[in-house]
Amino acid sequence: MRNASLAIRLALPAILVLAIAAPASAATAPASGAPTATTQVVLAGSGTLAAKGNGTVRLGGSYVATGSMDGGWLKVSGVTTYTIVRVTGWTSKTRFADGSLLFRGVHGSFYIAGRSIVTTIQSSLVRFVATGHGRAALVGTGVYYVNGHGPFRWSDGGANSAF
Repeated sequence: MRNASLAIRLALPAILVLAIAAPASAATAPASGAPTATTQVVLAGSGTLAAKGNGTVRLGGSYVATGSMDGGWLKVSGVTTYTIVRVTGWTSKTRFADGSLLFRGVHGSFYIAGRSIVTTIQSSLVRFVATGHGRAALVGTGVYYVNGHGPFRWSDGGANSAF
């Protein structure tokens, strides 16, 4: 039983990438309501989000995310035995009673894979690629690409995107 669990945990990233890496068609739409500096990108289905900037990033859904950050913190909620969280270069790590993980003082890279998880990152410089199905909120300044379309700017007002 233990070997089966280990095999599933090792195979999960490959399965997730194969299942969700198929490109989806992208459709962009301006934010509804009064015009603002915020850009909103709405996508149907699964896809890939690549971003670089400073501020706060919140990813929610089922995805594989890899990236790096120069300072700040990273929190992963909804962690189960099938979730893979690898973070390098952190100063302190806290595991909460609900299974959430919080890494502080991160100057390194991260790899996060799972279903129904939420990752929140706050950093002066974060670079990442997330492939899967879910939503992303980007608040701060930077650029992002969705399914190869872009660059789009995320400004202090924030950007919301489905990927």
